[in-house]
Amino acid sequence: MKKILILALALVLSGCGALTPVTPTAPPPPTAQVIIATVLVPVVATQPPTPVPTDTPVPPTPTPQVIVVTATSANTAAAPTATNGGAATATATLPPDAGGLSKAGVVLFNNLTRSGSYFNLRCSPQDITFGVSTTSPYVTEVDLYYRMEDLTTQPTTISAWKNYAKMKSDNNGNYTLDVNTLQLSPDLRAPAKAWFDYQYVGFTKTGDSVGNSGKISQQVLYLKDCP
Repeated sequence: MKKILILALALVLSGCGALTPVTPTAPPPPTAQVIIATVLVPVVATQPPTPVPTDTPVPPTPTPQVIVVTATSANTAAAPTATNGGAATATATLPPDAGGLSKAGVVLFNNLTRSGSYFNLRCSPQDITFGVSTTSPYVTEVDLYYRMEDLTTQPTTISAWKNYAKMKSDNNGNYTLDVNTLQLSPDLRAPAKAWFDYQYVGFTKTGDSVGNSGKISQQVLYLKDCP
């Protein structure tokens, strides 16, 4: 019995020595999942441009129209007759002393001209161009002064002299000025009918008066309203 136990123990020990240790196996790597996504791309239909026939005429570029207005003379109408107890129509005849005298006693102005004999505040003509010349070496500026003789009052009311403006010079002794009824002093253009009297005054370059022309009266008629 003792021999049987020893023999059985020996067999158990030899069996245990013959067992080979098992090496642990690594888990397999995870299998990659391939996801296929279907993307629907809209297809835009393109319309090819319509070809332009080569024989189709191209409309020309419009050219802006330029309208030229030709001005007509505003002093071609005849002067209306003034009524001032028998006063006559404005005349172009200048008084004998129209040229005036300088302080030295020499005639100061010559070639006194104007483009018309009457003008109007609200109708044409509204302008008269005045001109004058001088040979005085001292005169470097000429101003036009005016006054109004109101023909609607009895007796006639005459205003004080007023400086209208400095005349334009050509630097050769000749002076011109355009007088417009809208530029007259508002209180002096109030009469419905009046004589526009005027005279020229010469000045030196320092502003001193050299002399003046004669007073040219009752030769230019002013009307406030249309005739």
